[in-house]
Amino acid sequence: MYNNWTQYLQDNAVPHSDDAVNNQNADNADIICDLSPFSVLVIAGDDAASFMQGQFTNDVTAVNEENSQLSAICNNKGRMIANFRLFKHQQNYFLSLKSDLVEQSIKHLQNYILRAHVAIQDVSEQLIHIGISGEHATNLLLPFIKNINSEIDSITHNDNYIVICVASLHSSEKPRYEIFCSVEHAIALWEKVSEQAEVVNSASWDYLNIQAGIPFIDANTSEEFVPQMANMELINGVSFTKGCFTGQEIVARMHYLGKLKKRCYKININTDNKPETGDKLFAENARAGQNTGAIISVEKNPESGYDALAVIQIADTESKLFLNDANGPVVTVKELPYSFDSK
Repeated sequence: MYNNWTQYLQDNAVPHSDDAVNNQNADNADIICDLSPFSVLVIAGDDAASFMQGQFTNDVTAVNEENSQLSAICNNKGRMIANFRLFKHQQNYFLSLKSDLVEQSIKHLQNYILRAHVAIQDVSEQLIHIGISGEHATNLLLPFIKNINSEIDSITHNDNYIVICVASLHSSEKPRYEIFCSVEHAIALWEKVSEQAEVVNSASWDYLNIQAGIPFIDANTSEEFVPQMANMELINGVSFTKGCFTGQEIVARMHYLGKLKKRCYKININTDNKPETGDKLFAENARAGQNTGAIISVEKNPESGYDALAVIQIADTESKLFLNDANGPVVTVKELPYSFDSK
């Protein structure tokens, strides 16, 4: 019996290496993928809820064993150190965030624990993280968990599995679920579902997040953006009524005074070479050396170039945009699945 998830995947389930093929399947087929590039932290203790309420952008009191939420932690300047999904199970709270932000996030949070009864630990090796998406995703999970709730951000759980429904471009037709479970139960699920669904890599999940307009920052963009620049309030990741949290004054001022100059847009970049997160965008009429935005996430578009989520100066979105400099690949702004006026 395997007790190491990484070893199991290496020995039994190698996905296709072609990102274009992977993402074509993500668009059109039932898929299953390992989400190890996202780590899982547990926050436990008698003071866990009150501690998080003073640090997270969203209202922690709305999280229970039936409801998850997107949220973020900010520095004193209101810039996001990390954003993540928060959920609760068996009285403990769990965060799913990009793995390269774990150390930085734990260090930041520990600075505020003081005398609170709170413990933070990386449990990624014990709580395996899997993604399943597609027209038949719900039915693929039924042998393992019944009565799955398909409302966005909802949680369905039993003794063995935690299943969270997350937003997709066509949520009603092609639902997406993130599953958390032990190594033993992950293997049981993987072996059954992978017989009926395409095995893809985690880049395809990132691609689906891009299509749904859900940005997850990484180490290259940490502490670069206030939550609204990444549309966090539009995807239910910020509460403006919960009270104080670190960086709250700046976040609230931007909300109430309406001085937001940047937003997160979906774009396509006309290039054969994959851009990097944090790469800069430039507008045609920008002053020399002045960029108009930066890439948060980027993955191969099956038809042409690369799709990305990028924070861009609102005033420049009607201009001609380029990657890296005015001689770089052309950037085209695409439509998001939600409106900037939706909140």
